[in-house]
Amino acid sequence: MRLSTLALGLAIIVFGQAAQAGPAPDQAAPAQTGEAREPSVADVREAVRDIAFDPSRFFPSPLVKDRSILRITYTGDDYGWPVHAIAVAKGCVDDEKQPKDKCASRLRARMVRAPAPDGMARPRQRGVRLVGQLVERKATTPAQIRAALSQIKPEWVEADLRTCPGAAEVLKRSAEAVWVPEAVADPQPTDELNLVLHADIVKIEIQQYARLTTYRGWLAENSPAVWAQSLAAVLEPCWRAADVPAPWEAPTDR
Repeated sequence: MRLSTLALGLAIIVFGQAAQAGPAPDQAAPAQTGEAREPSVADVREAVRDIAFDPSRFFPSPLVKDRSILRITYTGDDYGWPVHAIAVAKGCVDDEKQPKDKCASRLRARMVRAPAPDGMARPRQRGVRLVGQLVERKATTPAQIRAALSQIKPEWVEADLRTCPGAAEVLKRSAEAVWVPEAVADPQPTDELNLVLHADIVKIEIQQYARLTTYRGWLAENSPAVWAQSLAAVLEPCWRAADVPAPWEAPTDR
């Protein structure tokens, strides 16, 4: 979204006036000296992201904390509402009893996704509703959040990329995404300001031994974020209930 210099100035004035009017809805007022601060919506939102929407927790094994080769996290708006998280791993994980010749070709994805509210118009509404449900239940500590998630039951599913139509092909196209914006790779003088306001954010991590490729940004044209969404879309009809405990139900000592 592009804004002119005049529009930017007006936006700064409006935002400045709003900031003077009071704290944002999910910001707790500063606690008085010596008083314990009640957990805010922001605290609950951050906690549930760590507990349930961290894709590095989706493929643990007895010897390796995280066996994933790809991790995707989709959060809504500037506030980071948890929408969904996907991890992809190859080989055999979870102490599976599989012949070695079958392990080499295995390629699976697992996803956590917040439930869709009625009349959902934007993905971020999933996260808003989930955090709202936790707050309604007064689930603010990690133990309370884990227990509440077991009742709310966010989607916890997995899919086989080898058998899911088109999934392996979309995975290969990750290399075709524009990981470095043109404005960085080939900066040119310009009077235009390119600002993106209140965008959903997608974080992608591609993991190899001693190598990590990361992208975090909005759904810009040809970006890794758009590619990640195409992977999620092709996997959609292939999800089935996961056979392993959900992250919020797994042992916490990993």
